[in-house]
Amino acid sequence: MDKLRLDFFDIMGYLIPGSAVLMAIWITADPGIARLQDLYGFLNKITANVILAGFVVAYTIGFTMHFAGSYIFYKMHPKLIKKRVAVTENLPNYWALIREYGDKHLPILDRWQALKALAANMAAFCLIAIFLCCFKWWKQGCWEWLSLIPVFIVLFFAYSNRAKVFAEYLDKDSLAVFDSLKLSEKLPPKA
Repeated sequence: MDKLRLDFFDIMGYLIPGSAVLMAIWITADPGIARLQDLYGFLNKITANVILAGFVVAYTIGFTMHFAGSYIFYKMHPKLIKKRVAVTENLPNYWALIREYGDKHLPILDRWQALKALAANMAAFCLIAIFLCCFKWWKQGCWEWLSLIPVFIVLFFAYSNRAKVFAEYLDKDSLAVFDSLKLSEKLPPKA
């Protein structure tokens, strides 16, 4: 247990989006929050113990949400998959060779991957938040919740675009590493 630690991807890709979803669900479920101005009182009742317990739940939610974020991302940007296949039809070996020979380059590639995951998962969070705003409006009858929907729609497209940019950075940098280390020569022959 003493070796348990979170890396950059865990925090950016899972913990932050999971915390956002957990907080949104908690706000939606709390009947004491009827209007947006009630959020101030809600934030004051969060204790350190609640935050610590919430980290485990948030990480789990974020880990699970990553599947939705990835699915939405690739549905919105199918050309990125075609570009990756055009580079090599053997993508698992492509990445295995980069991991084996490109150790100096891995931190920046991991950073692009984590930032892509953060943006894609936050885009998925925005869709969840839209649903939760509708539900909160239906339960509380306060129109303020519906006023948040355009904000989340704009954020959804902004996060989706950011995820695409980070994915392109990841692809370009990984290809540059692959080419500069001449790793194509190490790929197994086509069957």
